[in-house]
Amino acid sequence: MGQKRLFSILILTALIITGCTRTSDFSAPSIDPAVVERIIANCTNLNAPELGEGKLCIDNGFRISNDDFAFTNWGRSLQADANVTVQTLVDLFGRSTVCTTGPENECVLRPATLQKLEEWNTALSGGRCEGLATLSTRFFMNLDHPSMFRTGASEVADLQRGDGSLDAALVYWWATQFLPEVADRAAASRQRTPLELVDDVIVGLANSTGHTVGMYFGTSGHAVTPFAVTHRDTHFVIHVYDNNFPGERREILIDTQTNIWTYANATTRIDGKKIDWEGTTGTLELTPMSARKGPFRCSFCTTTSSTSPTVITLASRDTNAAGFLYITSRNGKIEATPTQLTNTIPGATYVIGKGATGGLATVTLPADVGDFDVEVRRVSPDVPAADVVLGIQRPGDGLVQVSGDLAHTVVSATRSSTSLLAVRSDNTTIRAPSQNVARVSVAAGSALSRRTLAAGEQMTVSRIAENSIEVSLKGSRGEDFGRLPIAVNPDARTREIDLIVNQDGKLAPNNSLLAPVQIAPSAVFSFNPRAVPLPSRPIPSSTIPSIEVSEPD
Repeated sequence: MGQKRLFSILILTALIITGCTRTSDFSAPSIDPAVVERIIANCTNLNAPELGEGKLCIDNGFRISNDDFAFTNWGRSLQADANVTVQTLVDLFGRSTVCTTGPENECVLRPATLQKLEEWNTALSGGRCEGLATLSTRFFMNLDHPSMFRTGASEVADLQRGDGSLDAALVYWWATQFLPEVADRAAASRQRTPLELVDDVIVGLANSTGHTVGMYFGTSGHAVTPFAVTHRDTHFVIHVYDNNFPGERREILIDTQTNIWTYANATTRIDGKKIDWEGTTGTLELTPMSARKGPFRCSFCTTTSSTSPTVITLASRDTNAAGFLYITSRNGKIEATPTQLTNTIPGATYVIGKGATGGLATVTLPADVGDFDVEVRRVSPDVPAADVVLGIQRPGDGLVQVSGDLAHTVVSATRSSTSLLAVRSDNTTIRAPSQNVARVSVAAGSALSRRTLAAGEQMTVSRIAENSIEVSLKGSRGEDFGRLPIAVNPDARTREIDLIVNQDGKLAPNNSLLAPVQIAPSAVFSFNPRAVPLPSRPIPSSTIPSIEVSEPD
């Protein structure tokens, strides 16, 4: 239980520590009566007025207005050091993984990690809820203390954005959701039904496992902090701190008769209408704190093998004008909209990150998918063309990243526009929209090649040998600007290559070495409760104490 006392907790007979999106027309999973009976057996006959109507099952003592942040979740900051930085990557993966050889206090990023900085900072526009949910849990577990970020702070609610290294810590824990060690544990929990997850929440709260809860609806995801469970009529209620609503107690309701979860007033549309979220198996998850301990493997830092899957990622800079993927192959398609996902490509997966419009959407295609095309679409002709960052990592190939106002076709359009990416067995072609430019970078070995394609221009990237790729360029009217081989040397210092058209009308390189940035040693995070006790809390009596907590909207 760490340093904190439970306000009210049922002693379980056996404490076992364990460790996508759907439309609203989902089929509810079957009900296992034994699960419902087990949860009810672990509940008391005590009322908990501060948790609304119902009988108490468990309450770990987390209290709104003390243990939650006083500020609301936010996206990308104007201050660069409050977003994903080189230091973030060093802290996650270690200097030698993300930097080239050099002094220990300096880092010259490898090309792929430069691309990841842009991708993750764009995804951060969707909000940093995963970081807020995780760090608030770490504070309550006494793994961290508010005074680490603001001198004299005794409660989480004392902290403000910008305090010390608080913003950097929030970004670090936000980024862990994308790491295989964390994502795999979360994905495994999504195989369990909502009722089974209620049981897991009770066990987790009893054992101070430090779960965060992930919810997915349409093409959006969100992370919250659970702290209590009650039984109310035909529902179990998971009480949570939602970092979008500081100072409020919020409720996830799980119906014991349908095995469907609901979350009232989860989001607000531009027109002010409140949107309720709901879902079933596959749309609710638990991530234990132990999954975030590391060390972490950098899945994008090394060249993939010929049998690796193809990975496509998409992040939007403006959540009100987001982009949505549309992928077509000979065997099926993947089509994402704000409210649903269609995936008919055998072996393909579509994973949504936490954040508005999914934060970072990741598609994995099997190695034998064959030829396919990729578009990015916008929700409506009434919103601007979505400004996005699209990435593709192919087996044994370079990493291609395209950014700009790339979404002009509207979702669910019957006719497709010209594809943004045309992926074939031996090359990938990037076509800039006819309306505007597209910024392209290709990371291969130690080289990061860049080109801003004019409207209608297209660039093709091909592998011509194990140690070399080739890029070619064509103009909007079909002009051929030639081909340029680029050596692939993973051990050299990072080169930035601006791909220009010279006076002879031919594609040519303009080389420069990437400048180093100052870094600190990799951060070390505690996963053991700290010896210094937190400020004292009242010891609970045999009755439930009266604590003022705001009711949810």
